[in-house]
Amino acid sequence: MLKKLVLVQGILLFFQTVLYFGCELFQRSIHDVKRPVDDKIPVLPWTVLPYCFWFPLIAIYPLVVFQTDPYSYCGYLLTMMMEIVLSVVCYLIYPTSFQRPVPPDGFWGNFMKFIYRGSYRGLNCAPSLHCSSCFLVIYVSCTCVGMNLGVRIFTILIAVMIVMSTLTTKQHTLIDVLTAVPLFLISRLLGVLLTVRYIIPVLTFIGKL
Repeated sequence: MLKKLVLVQGILLFFQTVLYFGCELFQRSIHDVKRPVDDKIPVLPWTVLPYCFWFPLIAIYPLVVFQTDPYSYCGYLLTMMMEIVLSVVCYLIYPTSFQRPVPPDGFWGNFMKFIYRGSYRGLNCAPSLHCSSCFLVIYVSCTCVGMNLGVRIFTILIAVMIVMSTLTTKQHTLIDVLTAVPLFLISRLLGVLLTVRYIIPVLTFIGKL
């Protein structure tokens, strides 16, 4: 079962990577999302570390959810798929970016430069997929039936730190974070509807066999 779950997560990651970076090939007329309020948010190079926590979070967290409640896992998975698809639609319709500051010298500053180079063209800012997926983690951690309290607190704290780090590493602007909220809400609604309509009946039928 673990191998199958890892395979599913691998396929989802591949799907996300192809759509996320692939859509940048078609983006023109880039819109600047930076606003004066973003200049008031300090650059904290060390927060690139919690920013990178996002990658193991989206890889490991779904496995924890599945072990706790398979139904919550199905809702999580479909919601995440909706977030990926809808965010890419947003990126294609209204491409966004902004001029990021030059990271300072030093270990964490050099680490930030490395992360900056990970983005093909520095696009796909609003809505932030980093943040919308973290909002999903927070929601599921609060609602997943049977999840250990320590796991709930730990994952929520990590997700909050990641959201904050997107601002302090200047990977995203405040608009990117705010627009991730409606993206998450719409994706969650669609994810739940698809789960109730298709996934739960199938799992219920299998359980009766």
